[in-house]
Amino acid sequence: MHTPDLSIVIPLDFHRRSWDLYRRVKGFVAAFAGQPVQLIFGCNAAPQFWVKCLQRLIAPHANIQLCLVEAEASSLAKLRNAAIAAVKTPYVLFLDVDIVPDQQLVNLAYQQVIHQPQQIGMFPCLYLSKSGSKLISKYSAAEFKQHYYDFRRDLVLHLAFPSSIVLTDLASVREIGGFDEQFVGHGYEDFDFMLRLFQHKGLIEYSADILVDEPYLAPLMSVGLRAVLAKPFLDSLIQSVYFLHNFHKKDKEDYYYKKRANNKDLFINKYENFKYEKLHFNKLTLLNCFFNEVIEEKNSPKYAVLWAEIKGYRLREPYTIY
Repeated sequence: MHTPDLSIVIPLDFHRRSWDLYRRVKGFVAAFAGQPVQLIFGCNAAPQFWVKCLQRLIAPHANIQLCLVEAEASSLAKLRNAAIAAVKTPYVLFLDVDIVPDQQLVNLAYQQVIHQPQQIGMFPCLYLSKSGSKLISKYSAAEFKQHYYDFRRDLVLHLAFPSSIVLTDLASVREIGGFDEQFVGHGYEDFDFMLRLFQHKGLIEYSADILVDEPYLAPLMSVGLRAVLAKPFLDSLIQSVYFLHNFHKKDKEDYYYKKRANNKDLFINKYENFKYEKLHFNKLTLLNCFFNEVIEEKNSPKYAVLWAEIKGYRLREPYTIY
């Protein structure tokens, strides 16, 4: 097995959820300190109190780096770009600080990418409930995956696919110019980044479907933008690499989330003027591709959760958490 020649890039902005983020960073440091993987945090230079705390935390660890940048609050694209500039390894993995750090999953993702010609992977992410997050030390990622397939919505809220968990070669990231720093706050900087990267890799073609922005319950029933991004990576759904996302509360009145509408407008304006071919996904296209290209003769009923979701609150009450 190859020793990972890999950097993990994580943006940090302590203008919000400061103590929670610091605890998450401590988890990453504990998981990756002294490992061959490089850990690079792109961090806002303010507030200084938290920056100094971080500097003390990572100082003993040669493989962990803090890249400080003066940035507008919640300018995650700018923070990621600052970290990308410091990457010296051939491969880079993009994670959010709320992802549960897991060396084994990172190594598996790396092995998958370096052994395929396109040198890129996009991996499913299970969003844990508050109860599920309390059981991270009890269950492995593989067990949480099984809980999701068993409709345990008391533990797993939903599956993000496409997700922003992307591992690829650094050269391609630099060729497309990294993240678009016009996006500030929640949403769309990751969609924009993935679209440009996947198109650069020849995995997708721009089409009018990009402008169809609809949420989904079950990932294989996605349409439009999400279907475009998911289609090249459908085989990831039957692989073993599923990352976990820790639960945290969302204050929709927070500046970070209120910027989502602006980011959506920016995204639409950026892509609506392309000359698209008349190609459109319908609600069954992604599901058909899953059966035809991935499942084939395998035992498909066990994957039913991927196209037949139930709203989580209907499944939480019967279960008792021990």
